[in-house]
Amino acid sequence: MTDGLAEAARIHLVGVGGAGMSALARLLAGRGHRVTGSDARPSPLLGALDSVGVRTWVGHDTVAMSDVDLVVASSAVPSHDPELSAARLAGAQVWDRPRLLAALTASIPTIGATGTHGKTSTTAMLAVAARAAGLDPSYVVGGVVLDLGDNGGAGRDDLLVLEVDEAFGTFEHVHLTGLVVTNVEADHLDHFGTLQGVQDAFTRVARAVDGPVLACADDPGSRSLIADAGAVGYGTADDAAWRVESLRQDEAGSRFLLVGPTRSVDVELPRPGAHMARNAAGALALLSSLGVDLEAAARGLATFRGVGRRWDVRGTVAGVTVVDDYAHHPTEIEATLDAARRSGRRVVAVFQPHLYSRTRQHAEAFGRALSSADVAVVLDVYGDRESPVAGIDGRLVSDAARRVSGGVVVDAPDRASAADVVSAVVEDGDLVVCMGAGDITLLASELVERWRTGT
Repeated sequence: MTDGLAEAARIHLVGVGGAGMSALARLLAGRGHRVTGSDARPSPLLGALDSVGVRTWVGHDTVAMSDVDLVVASSAVPSHDPELSAARLAGAQVWDRPRLLAALTASIPTIGATGTHGKTSTTAMLAVAARAAGLDPSYVVGGVVLDLGDNGGAGRDDLLVLEVDEAFGTFEHVHLTGLVVTNVEADHLDHFGTLQGVQDAFTRVARAVDGPVLACADDPGSRSLIADAGAVGYGTADDAAWRVESLRQDEAGSRFLLVGPTRSVDVELPRPGAHMARNAAGALALLSSLGVDLEAAARGLATFRGVGRRWDVRGTVAGVTVVDDYAHHPTEIEATLDAARRSGRRVVAVFQPHLYSRTRQHAEAFGRALSSADVAVVLDVYGDRESPVAGIDGRLVSDAARRVSGGVVVDAPDRASAADVVSAVVEDGDLVVCMGAGDITLLASELVERWRTGT
């Protein structure tokens, strides 16, 4: 039995098919550990781990737990999981994901991004821009960074770029030397309880950073960290220390001048949306504050391809473009549809609410966000880790949208019916945007394949 991460030659990850855990598996394998992993169901991220020497399986293999030093469970795995129980009986250490992150970030200088939305894209920008400036950091991102080809890996330099996740309070366990806070809004209230609870947690995390903290001055929640935690503001606000000026946007992306306390740089970002421009500003401001060459970092973002499921164009058929996006909070949907409207096309929004608790809390706001689409198609709730709740379904969102929308709102309980609805209403030249954190990610590719083959 070992007594720490460095001594754990053999590590097994339970729930390794998720974005965060699969990235950690890649990092640990790259740092010389022998890593295995399991998950309840197959996924592309799970299958891809074989390419870096991580043996995986679907389901439970309790016998294999006799040959590991450390077992780490994702936050969604129950404590009575058979592999965890077998590992304890075998005398192996059993950790949760926050404890692993605490051990990793205590052993290597770590920077990253956190926030209710935007942290995945901002973390990816940090990793890509740092590489463009000559660094080779390790990285753990909650999505596949298209420029790098994966969501995690070990670099040569003594630096880790980490997506700092607030879910389950995970971010309170990490040790940071630099942080970008994109925004602070009400989410994960099953853990935090109230918006004030969310705000207090972000404040504690920001105050604990041993280095610069950059906070978006355009968002009231993150802006409060400027006064409460000594953060430096960035964004379009007049009093931001790092200001986004002369912002120009179109469907292809944005251009702006980033004006800092002592230096400025022109930024070209081939990703649409003002929110993406702000994310880029935060990433560049943090890197510059840490002494990284600002101009070189900015050049790295000029060809930034983005992250899987973040404005992920799946294809164009007969003039209809289909985009897959992870937007699952009202503010994210609003930002994504704002970028879509700038295309000048008719916008068909397809949304699958994620979690019953989130749907109950944000149904009206979801409806308002979807109201800007010409056509909104609403699926039923993807419950994920939550059990169904009577009276909480997709109609709460669609009814809210109908009360404020000037467009068409249609209910489609599942992906199959949504595909039928979209195929019936779509017109040449439309932009179809599929949004949500559940299995709706499959719908975008299904639509493209259906229209290409005519089936």
